Amino acid sequence: MSINPLYRYLLVPAALLLAAQLAPSTATDLPQTFKSNVDLVSLDVCVRDPSGGFMANLTADDFLVLENGKPQRVLFVVPSDAVPLTVLLLIDRSASMRGQKLERALEAVTQLLKLLGPKDQLAILAFNQRTVRAHAFGDDPARVPAALASLKATGTTALNDALLVAANDLVRARRGDLPETREAIIVLSDGEDTASLVGFEEVLPVLRRTGSLVYAISLRTDARGEWLGANWPLLALARDTGGRALGVPRLAALPDLYRDIDAEVRHLYRIGYLSADKRRDGQWRSLSVRVISRDARVQTRAGYYAAHGSRRNASAPE
Repeated sequence: MSINPLYRYLLVPAALLLAAQLAPSTATDLPQTFKSNVDLVSLDVCVRDPSGGFMANLTADDFLVLENGKPQRVLFVVPSDAVPLTVLLLIDRSASMRGQKLERALEAVTQLLKLLGPKDQLAILAFNQRTVRAHAFGDDPARVPAALASLKATGTTALNDALLVAANDLVRARRGDLPETREAIIVLSDGEDTASLVGFEEVLPVLRRTGSLVYAISLRTDARGEWLGANWPLLALARDTGGRALGVPRLAALPDLYRDIDAEVRHLYRIGYLSADKRRDGQWRSLSVRVISRDARVQTRAGYYAAHGSRRNASAPE
């Protein structure tokens, strides 16, 4: 299914409205009677030891959460294996991906499919100047290889538009039958945005509000064919959402990168806390998380938007 350009343009205010209404920074995996009386913030946190290994068996007492520089009281820590995955792959199919780039990218996706469990959900969007839903949430996974084989590299690159479609699809899935999950958008692209109807300044707050992790895989090269790292928009998306931006030194490394991302999202702690700031002003609040009990490297999103409006309205059924 191809997304009409006019639809993509109208998606900006629609995605902003939906994301604001859903308030994804509020925890949804606690009892409803508790949720309706307080504003909880939940975030996914990756903790590694100095050698890069995942740090296991941490509890609420091990974490220090700072919101706008002020300590917060951690209420719960959910083990990483307790949360299934919702993965949305966003694959560049513009003309610059022609040949080995797209072929190797699609081969790597088939390897990623083998890592997903029965409770995990997958959708695949492919984009050039238009975005195509190659595989929607709930579709038969057996149809993925045929869908990927039909993709051809042609046209220009509208990455910002595709990101908005991805955000909208996650919001729609959240309102459907998907259970509480950990959401990750994995973006694979080799160049700059050249065709979007919207700017990155409109995309970033939308992706921030979804609460989804964004992992950006860059296949960007210079005029000599030397591999470059991710550009600034992809770096900013990964930083602000708690994901990572990854450069690809060679095409053969793509399957390993997907395996690394899969391993990371399955080793995240879900942390919940009650913000000490009671204002419901809708403003961005910066976040920092530390492990106080031992030497560790911590990765999480840069912040979240506070709820907006009265508590009575915010706790009403969606």
